[in-house]
Amino acid sequence: MKKILAKQLQEKDIQAEIYSYYLDCEQNLEKKQKINLFEKLNELCSWEPDIILTFDDQALNILLTCDHPCITTIPVVFTGVNYPNTSFLQKYPNITGFHDKPDYKTNIKLIEQLIGKCIVVRVTDGEYIDQMILEDMNEQIKDICKMNDLYSPDRIRISGKNGISLNGEKKIEPDIMYVSTINGKSTRSLIKGLGENYYNKAYLATKRDYLTLSLGRFSSFPGFSVIYEMIGSNNGVAGGFVTPLEGLTILAANRIADILKGVPTSNFSQITETSKAYVFDYKVLEQWGISRSKLPAGSLFVNMPFYIQYKIYFIFLLILVGISLIIIITYQRILYKRENIRKKEIQENLRQEKEFLSFALESGNIFTFRYKNGTFLFDKEFYHYLNIPEEPISADRFQKAIHPSEQADFLLNRYKLDHGFASRQITKRRYNFNQKGYLWWEFRYAQNINISNGETEIEVNGLCLNIQHTKDTEDELINARRKAEESDQMKSVFLANMSHEIRTPLNAIVGFSQLIASEDMELEEEERLEFIGLINKNSDQLLKLINDILDLSRIESGHISFAYEMCNMNELMDDVYNTHRLLMPQGVELRKKVPETPAIINTDRIRLTQVLTNFINNATKFTTQGYIEIKYEYSSDNRFILLSVRDTGKGIPTDKIQQVFERFQKLDEFAKGTGLGLAISQSIIKTFKGTIQLESEEGKGSKFTVSLPYEPASLS
Repeated sequence: MKKILAKQLQEKDIQAEIYSYYLDCEQNLEKKQKINLFEKLNELCSWEPDIILTFDDQALNILLTCDHPCITTIPVVFTGVNYPNTSFLQKYPNITGFHDKPDYKTNIKLIEQLIGKCIVVRVTDGEYIDQMILEDMNEQIKDICKMNDLYSPDRIRISGKNGISLNGEKKIEPDIMYVSTINGKSTRSLIKGLGENYYNKAYLATKRDYLTLSLGRFSSFPGFSVIYEMIGSNNGVAGGFVTPLEGLTILAANRIADILKGVPTSNFSQITETSKAYVFDYKVLEQWGISRSKLPAGSLFVNMPFYIQYKIYFIFLLILVGISLIIIITYQRILYKRENIRKKEIQENLRQEKEFLSFALESGNIFTFRYKNGTFLFDKEFYHYLNIPEEPISADRFQKAIHPSEQADFLLNRYKLDHGFASRQITKRRYNFNQKGYLWWEFRYAQNINISNGETEIEVNGLCLNIQHTKDTEDELINARRKAEESDQMKSVFLANMSHEIRTPLNAIVGFSQLIASEDMELEEEERLEFIGLINKNSDQLLKLINDILDLSRIESGHISFAYEMCNMNELMDDVYNTHRLLMPQGVELRKKVPETPAIINTDRIRLTQVLTNFINNATKFTTQGYIEIKYEYSSDNRFILLSVRDTGKGIPTDKIQQVFERFQKLDEFAKGTGLGLAISQSIIKTFKGTIQLESEEGKGSKFTVSLPYEPASLS
């Protein structure tokens, strides 16, 4: 608003210094506001301000009732005022402004146009301004709405035959438009009124204060407003028929400019009505699924994405880009034909340099150097490459740049540099020329002997190239080979383990099946049923082994499917508890702890149950006495749900805690299982964007904790 005001005044050749003061009516009581404003006016009036501008009812009311003497001497312009006190304003001839009278009738019709016959909910807290709002609104809408207080003891039932679908939910549509009033001082009424959504309803904001500021965001049905401040400020309001903020500011700026240019305040009407427009918050409309085709013609939007707001310009730009590309391509083809002729003329010259350029490009990071009289001199590109000063490098400095473990080798070869050597030399060492770390370099050099005036002078010339990338590749290949060997070893162990694990239930199934089928052996009915039970038990064990392998294969290939739904965590924990409590070994108790208020999360219930089951099965294998406890709770900041399985078993050695989530790992080779359960569980939890933590103490037990992101939700 301040920027718009300054811009408008500047366009009218008025260079204004604008000072803003915010009353903070939502936080401070009226008495405190008056005191603060009086003190601020004392401070500002020493500067002799030319004019005072107020926005909204509360600001104007506090200004006029703070009893500061400058109010009667300095021109005052007000705007954005919904209910000006006309009789009180007449006492101040130096005050003029704009009345933003709420249009309740048009807004009710707008709501009916967008969402159909519905119940319009309004909130009041019984203040004086609320009484004025209710009387004005009731008078405007008496011919188009029926008043019905849904939340009073003597409420009447609203009839409605047809159901409409709003945002994917089935609602009961009333026969006519209703207006229902909620007592804002009653938390129960607010929760009930804004939370119940089985009727087709809409919320209409009639004022902006501490109470109503965020009701639109928490309402379970679309919200609208009769005042501009509530739209486009993350208040959850879809829109309304209001005077846009920019329009109010421009009107005020024009009035201020006229007064500052010498027009007396008395020349203007003390109260001027403002014109209105349909203004909507694009993001909130999308949130409630309200189609733009239903909106009145000429509607204005806030928070509209840039690419939608300027869609026509984008299309026009794309057309221009397309035309430009066609022109450029055509022009390039013409140039190509011309260049083709020139290339043929210089092709022979390029052929002679081809071999040299090919060598330079293939090698990469190659630089020339010369060694003479104990000094190395490199080409300019070498210094630029390392970002060091262009200066000769002495042999001593060159030696210090070599990695300490390789300096001894350089000392052996330095004598050859000064006194000559028989053939070309190649050395590979690590150097730190620029103090940024050691890099691998390869030096290829040969001697050049000059005889002048009977004296022999030895000079060394050569190339140096950075081979760090090659060394890194070698290290990566070595690590890859090591990992491949480890993987092969792990798979061999896994196959051996699978052979043992699968053979055990298969032998049991085959053996007991042969006993049952044998005609030579008579079995009692009790024995036959016992054998059938053992066959079923081993079949289930074999099926679980195969399912673990298939789950792991699906996870690795990315083909595992997740079916997300809203899940009550208390119900899930009850199901897991009831499933496993009768399967506990003798001497082991299964315990359960859940909060009184259940958490509702969006998750795959089956996969989350699979994770908890894996934890409980692992605990059962290693716990012979004591208890196994399943539990979930909220994190301290309510951002996560913490599920845990604690046991009093034998625990896990500290040096093996990091291995438990690795695939094919079994810390106890005599325990049943594939060693895949925890690896599968970790993959599932990662898909849920969660984490698993393990705490264990050998001889005292272990605790697996799953942390899942949590956003409060409901099952409705």
